[in-house]
Amino acid sequence: MKQQKHTPAFVKRKAKNLKKESGISHMKALNTISIELGYHNWKHFLQSIGQQSIPNLEVTSEVYHLSFTDWLKKHKNRDSPLGDLASDMLTDNTWPLYEALDKYLDYMSFRNAPRVVVETVKRAWKSYKAYLHRKNSPKSSLPRIVKQKPKNHDLRKITYVSNVTPLHSSKRTVEKFAVGDKAWISWEGRKAIPVTIIEVDGRYYSFRVERPLKRAGKEHYLRLDEVRSTPELACINYVTW
Repeated sequence: MKQQKHTPAFVKRKAKNLKKESGISHMKALNTISIELGYHNWKHFLQSIGQQSIPNLEVTSEVYHLSFTDWLKKHKNRDSPLGDLASDMLTDNTWPLYEALDKYLDYMSFRNAPRVVVETVKRAWKSYKAYLHRKNSPKSSLPRIVKQKPKNHDLRKITYVSNVTPLHSSKRTVEKFAVGDKAWISWEGRKAIPVTIIEVDGRYYSFRVERPLKRAGKEHYLRLDEVRSTPELACINYVTW
């Protein structure tokens, strides 16, 4: 069956209406309308009508989007309030799919959630938006630091620390690490986990987890002041969300 010719303006107009009706992202709406018209996706539609220059523009300016729910799922195994929130979400059959923090706060109020849970949702949303911002930030003109692959297995083990007093985030400082450096992080202030730095930017350290072995190789990122040089410092400056 021959596909009817449509213009990009027609698809964009339909996608705009679908976005308003369904609350989905603009790019997802474009893909949905393109599929309804018989194409694989928005990019395929543009290529099919011969606008070869447009796909390149669309690709470079395409907005990366991940729903808050899907982002939370990535943290379900974390031993932290964020991990607890993700686990609770997965067992909540009425968990909504919203695109705004206010709606989630209304849902928390409707469920009579404890204040600590509400605060966790607020912090999680802030981190979620920061994650999207990082994903959608333009590439720096500076040379990007290449992630370093492990050569030998890290022999450090999880270290339990006692009799330390957590330091408030407003009083924390930043330790300087380079790619390949060994460091420590703590999710709850009682045990320190060995990690290896794999990427550095102005706000975050990205690292590879070395222990426990079943999670070795997993990659995460934390704020600069939450990554430390010793187990004790990691527990004092543990992840605050």
